[in-house]
Amino acid sequence: MTSGIFRPPPSADGSLLAETLRGSSPTVFRGLAAEWPAVERWTFPYIGSLAPDLPVRLVVGNRESDPTRFTRSTLGSYAELLAGDEPGQEPVYLKEFDLLKEFPQLRDDLRNGELFPRGSITSCTTWIGPARARTGLHCDLLDNLAVVIAGRKRFWLAGPEAVARAGKTSAKYDAWARLSSVGAEELAADHPDAGDFYVVDLEPGDVLYVPARWWHEVVNLTSSVLLSGFFGPKTRVLSQWLAVQGREGLHRTGLLGRGNCTCHPGRATANA
Repeated sequence: MTSGIFRPPPSADGSLLAETLRGSSPTVFRGLAAEWPAVERWTFPYIGSLAPDLPVRLVVGNRESDPTRFTRSTLGSYAELLAGDEPGQEPVYLKEFDLLKEFPQLRDDLRNGELFPRGSITSCTTWIGPARARTGLHCDLLDNLAVVIAGRKRFWLAGPEAVARAGKTSAKYDAWARLSSVGAEELAADHPDAGDFYVVDLEPGDVLYVPARWWHEVVNLTSSVLLSGFFGPKTRVLSQWLAVQGREGLHRTGLLGRGNCTCHPGRATANA
């Protein structure tokens, strides 16, 4: 695990989940989802067998900091790629994949009701990728519960004001997130007083609470499957949704993030 300014985030027992989700600090819940059927069943061969010919769009490299690139494959072929990951190969990443929409029967393998506060609006997608696949430093507009289903992942985290305080906010457009023009380690090295910095490695069944606006960068230590559950009270989620729709309208008309976004192939990022 990375040393230096980064330190482990606090850990909590699962019985403190509801209380923790009312707080404002990242928290690790070790093994909270270890008994979920998905942790045992969702192997890469199993996922690939669900619909081998299903077309999927894969992200090439780190789209948050590099030019956005995509490639196409099928779910079956991609699952085979993950099982035979080769050193030196540029990672391709199945990001924000709505696995539960494609295969509703998989909901029976989860215990989401044990996690999210009662009355929350939730949105769960999966992130499936090989070792070294990376999501650049960014912050989400909603609270997130990240559940590792398979493999191992490393999260670097920085406080809500860290990127703006360092003047490293990126102009690259993303609908539900804000991006940084530098990585977490570079940010911490150049601006050690910018805020709190954490790093944590997660194993299958571990759950990480990432509050809204906390910056985080994620790398796969091995091929992995992550269930990302964004949530919040109805009024907060609907308010954010309306704001996002307004920005999306500008983006679709080319008035915001044209050629510089995470959703279309384009150029490199720029500082705001």
